[in-house]
Amino acid sequence: MRRWLFILLVILLSLNFTGAVFAKDIKKEDLECIRKQEIRTKEFNEQVIRDVFASFGHKYDEIIDQSMYMNMIDLMKYTVLSAGEDPHLESLKKYMSGESTGEKRLYFFHGHPDEAYIFYKDLKNQNNMLHLKKESNNWEKQEKITKRGKRIPFKREKCEDDYFMKRMFNNLYQK
Repeated sequence: MRRWLFILLVILLSLNFTGAVFAKDIKKEDLECIRKQEIRTKEFNEQVIRDVFASFGHKYDEIIDQSMYMNMIDLMKYTVLSAGEDPHLESLKKYMSGESTGEKRLYFFHGHPDEAYIFYKDLKNQNNMLHLKKESNNWEKQEKITKRGKRIPFKREKCEDDYFMKRMFNNLYQK
């Protein structure tokens, strides 16, 4: 009887251990997939902004050396750090929010903090530039220029599709 209990205990422990190892492998796969997604998204955003700058006759590599940019996430971080509502930040959020292909980027050129430009590609693949000027309590739009842009393909990672298929399968056949 002891022998059977011992064998049963060993089997149960080994099953539990393999489950833990399998769960650990899934987490490694998920982390690798997340890493691939982040790289893909960063590359996509760079391709989009290169196209936007090219349509306005600028070379992306030259502009990057002479400017500083922020995206919506950076703007939200500054909002948190300001510990309250800064009217300048709030007015910038109005221009930075909304739909776009890739991310909207707010640029300050040549160290001029009172003038800013927002570059982005809209959902119809039109490249846009907003020129903003800092006023006493907010940022005001000076002009908006729209130019024709190229469609930049967004390629999903295979692991994203695998994840969605697993999720769909698990939802269909729940216990």
